[in-house]
Amino acid sequence: MARASSKSTTTTRAAQVQRQALEQKTNAPRKRGSKSASVVDNNSARPEEIQKAIHNAYQYFNREIVKSDEECADRLNAYFRDCHEQQMIPTVECMSLALGTVRRTVWDWEQGIGCSAARTNMIKKAKQILAAIDADLVSAGKIPQVVYIFRAKNFFGMSDQQEITINAAGNTDQDLSADDIARRYLEDGKTVETGFSDGGDE
Repeated sequence: MARASSKSTTTTRAAQVQRQALEQKTNAPRKRGSKSASVVDNNSARPEEIQKAIHNAYQYFNREIVKSDEECADRLNAYFRDCHEQQMIPTVECMSLALGTVRRTVWDWEQGIGCSAARTNMIKKAKQILAAIDADLVSAGKIPQVVYIFRAKNFFGMSDQQEITINAAGNTDQDLSADDIARRYLEDGKTVETGFSDGGDE
């Protein structure tokens, strides 16, 4: 009886340990993504550089969305002036905040959605300035090429493109009648398979 009781106690304790481990795993906060995608785990910025990055973006947080094309032009001019005076690299993200909105809305304006043609032109020119700055920086070796490629594809409409030219000079069957096509095949010594048999044995 003593042995049975000892075995039962051991089994009970093991079950409790397993239950506690399961509860801890269930209640633990879930992590999203991997460390390879974490900015926190993958950056070489010094504390003062992180502080500057926060300031660059947050200074526009309380901006109201622009209500007119004139205000949009003033905000864009002020944003690029801020970048020059504060020595910060202009980005689509911060430019959108300076306009009091988000990237999706700025993209809509660039496509002519929900705004005037004048505002669309302003946004296109502003983004061209951003693209030119990025191009200058990557040409001078100041930003990695992979960063430039990512930004160019996602923000400035660039893409990998392969052009294929098809020469259809010899493909003139569509311009011929059925009789002409049949005559040409006969002249070439070819037969046209119709899919029908003449009824004889194969």
